[in-house]
Amino acid sequence: MRRIISIIILAIIIQIQCLAAQFDDTIDKEIRQEYKVEDNELPALPKTVPTAGEYESIAVPKYNPTGKTYTLKSGTKLSLRLNKTISDKSPKGSKTEFSMQNGITAQDGTIIPAGTIVKGEITNSHGPQLTGNGGLIELKIDKIYFNGIMSEIETKVCRANEKKIFLGNIKGKRLYGRNMLKSMKPGIKVFKGAEEGAHRMSTIPIIEILSPVIWIGGGAVYAVNAVCAPIISIFKKGDHISLPAGTLIQVKLTSNSLIKG
Repeated sequence: MRRIISIIILAIIIQIQCLAAQFDDTIDKEIRQEYKVEDNELPALPKTVPTAGEYESIAVPKYNPTGKTYTLKSGTKLSLRLNKTISDKSPKGSKTEFSMQNGITAQDGTIIPAGTIVKGEITNSHGPQLTGNGGLIELKIDKIYFNGIMSEIETKVCRANEKKIFLGNIKGKRLYGRNMLKSMKPGIKVFKGAEEGAHRMSTIPIIEILSPVIWIGGGAVYAVNAVCAPIISIFKKGDHISLPAGTLIQVKLTSNSLIKG
């Protein structure tokens, strides 16, 4: 009886060592794969790129009021640069300001120049939510200041940083699938470690009879993990959404607009 207990304890100790070795090796492989380095090499420092907020601001054009009214047709697209950072933490009702990236031509040929100020507000916002849903920003962009004179416009947001926007919802990444795969990683690592440990134990005559038990145990852990992962992921959230100053927003007029200037 003591001999059997001793064999079982020895098998557990060996299995723990196998799991530890497998875990360390997995981490090492992941690091090397991510940074694409050979043995004894250090990864290069990551390259940095300018953020949207580092782009040069667009100068506001000089005012030259004419007292006339100009028409912008429905469907006209405006490319706007955000002048101040907003995010899903910005409260509902927060004011937003943009500068026109490019000039646009009114129906009579008059050009409303780049740099013209356009304003709006955040109509809805919330942070990341359960089931992997990301944060949300909804914008209402409804005022244009041509020659310093305010005119109302009706628009819908079409793009944010070249990403298509549907129903006006600028959203953070939905991460349910990624969260589920991430939740399954512990089970996968345990199963791989058990498989490796079972293989090593099978080469040791005194404990080889226990190798199938270790393999089955690892498989059971993986199966339970796989079943629980979708449930666990329900309680995890998605990504935040933040639009830094300089972000390019494209909107489209949804009706003909009379622009005073």
